[in-house]
Amino acid sequence: MKKIIAIAVLSAALTTSAFAADNTTYVNIGLGSATYKNMGDLPNPGKFDLGIGYSFTPTLSAELSYHKFGDSTVVYIGSGSVTVSASSVTAAVVGSYPVNDQVSLLGKIGLASNKADASSTTGSSASVSKTSLYYALGGEYNINQKYAIRAQYEDFGDFESATNPMSATAFGFSAIVKF
Repeated sequence: MKKIIAIAVLSAALTTSAFAADNTTYVNIGLGSATYKNMGDLPNPGKFDLGIGYSFTPTLSAELSYHKFGDSTVVYIGSGSVTVSASSVTAAVVGSYPVNDQVSLLGKIGLASNKADASSTTGSSASVSKTSLYYALGGEYNINQKYAIRAQYEDFGDFESATNPMSATAFGFSAIVKF
């Protein structure tokens, strides 16, 4: 259902009549809270984002971002601890639908190159990686023509090819600076 909504938002953005040339480069920096799935007792980490985008039109952009998830550690009484460190690089098409001059709804769809490393105090370690479908839904508030604030829900997909794979979602806020 979430994928259908993301595709619908992107389609709506592409079919709007506001297709005047925009040609704006922007950077975004953000913070958020991530949720791991299928990771047992591992606590959910924070997340830091850094990205660059290019607006082809007021409703269509391309974006490349790096996402660093905070380290998550679980301590097992009598047997040490396990720490997981994860990151993702995403490339996405961003469609936006302007509600008014300051507020836009947005949808992203693209790919996420996900990687997670696990290490334990017993000396064992493991690393997994996988490219997955990435999508996001959110909104953006334009403070003025140069600055904006974005809130979005993101789904990074799976980090591995297993029966019950590790996956991650996040909710966060970003500051946008347009050039």
